Amino acid sequence: MANKKTDDERLERLMNQLADSVLGLSDDAILAEVRDEGEDPDEEAERTRLVLLEVSRAASDGPCSESVQTPTHRQKMASLKR
Repeated sequence: MANKKTDDERLERLMNQLADSVLGLSDDAILAEVRDEGEDPDEEAERTRLVLLEVSRAASDGPCSESVQTPTHRQKMASLKR
């Protein structure tokens, strides 16, 4: 059990460091990086938004909002599993 706590703490520190790293980048740097990878920034922004929405929904104790339950949302979420 102690290992699980240690692993969780290490993961949390890593996630915080990644978040800080991204927050330190300019919008232009992020857009350039996405384009360098051959991706469309608008599509990546939408994919990121949907992932965050899904995580938020999954973490929520309350019922899922109607907008999250739409067929369009389910279709977009399915496209994330590429």
